[in-house]
Amino acid sequence: MQETESRLEIRWLDPSQVTIERTPESDNIRLTLNEECCYLDVAFARAFPFSDASRYINITTSDGQEVGMFRDLRGMDSASLRILEEQLERRYFIPIITKVHSLKEEFGMLSWDVETDRGKRKFYVRNWRDNVHELGASRYLIIAIDGNRYEIRDYEKLDTDSRLQLERLV
Repeated sequence: MQETESRLEIRWLDPSQVTIERTPESDNIRLTLNEECCYLDVAFARAFPFSDASRYINITTSDGQEVGMFRDLRGMDSASLRILEEQLERRYFIPIITKVHSLKEEFGMLSWDVETDRGKRKFYVRNWRDNVHELGASRYLIIAIDGNRYEIRDYEKLDTDSRLQLERLV
């Protein structure tokens, strides 16, 4: 029996040859390549959402078909770029925690009362080890039980009271 090696081929897209627009009838996102090939309902995802957010953007159709990937977005027209960035912002909506008002254990879960760049939030985290991820030196991603994500960009820049509350759990 002869084994064959399967290799993933990435279709690299040129941002200057792509038009991205909303379809007026359904508000879906349409992508046109080289003014010849059109995909009616696409989604965008970052390959490296935390370490390299502005490069390597993947495009798939609503049924999961791979369209291709941008290495970067240089050369894309401003209207297309605006729509793509809005879609990425919606997909990767992650409020940044700027202050911890209280952090306590309740009923086996951690209750967080925080201030974020999007306003005050209260949420619950099931357990520290599985749902608080260190992304780098003093940078954390917190996943709440409802699936929402929160980020502490720089633990060292939080106020003293916030750091003390977090240190009780680390």
